[in-house]
Amino acid sequence: MLASPADVAHALGLDDENELTASQQARVEGLLERVSRRFQREAGRTLTAGAVTVRALTVEGRVHLPDPPSGDTVTVTDLCGNTLEGVIEGDYVDVTRNGCPVATGEILVVEYTRDEPPQAAIDAVAAIVARHLTVEPGSPESKSTDLTAGADFRQRLADWVSDTSLFTDEELAEARSYRYPVPNVIIHRL
Repeated sequence: MLASPADVAHALGLDDENELTASQQARVEGLLERVSRRFQREAGRTLTAGAVTVRALTVEGRVHLPDPPSGDTVTVTDLCGNTLEGVIEGDYVDVTRNGCPVATGEILVVEYTRDEPPQAAIDAVAAIVARHLTVEPGSPESKSTDLTAGADFRQRLADWVSDTSLFTDEELAEARSYRYPVPNVIIHRL
């Protein structure tokens, strides 16, 4: 999960997760799991910390790492299983074979450890869960967003009544902002 119940309590303005109501405590874990999974699906990447294994093309002896590594330990192998030398430099790994840079276009398998998710992503997930926890299931607030009385009685139902909407449009845009940028591949340097 991207956030913890303590993060959600903080988003609600509480000191710790023990101040959540009994109903909120019963729902917080399930909502955190669901929102975290959807946030990562919209972001198009896994944001949780841990081991990462990627298969990537080299460009001038370098491989771009999709997420920042948490240390300087990296394991690089070619598709035949031969171990190569790799040195982490920012978001890249400089790969050499016998002291020479690996040729452009070679496919390599890179394994490294990823850092914790960005704090902004943790805060966003906690805020989304907090918003869902403030509305009790089955309450009138959970069903309608607009009620017009009079001759032309109208009631506008909220998107989440049919459980089709977990995120607002703004929250979806924020989650999608974590997608990998489209790489700019240089064909020829002048």
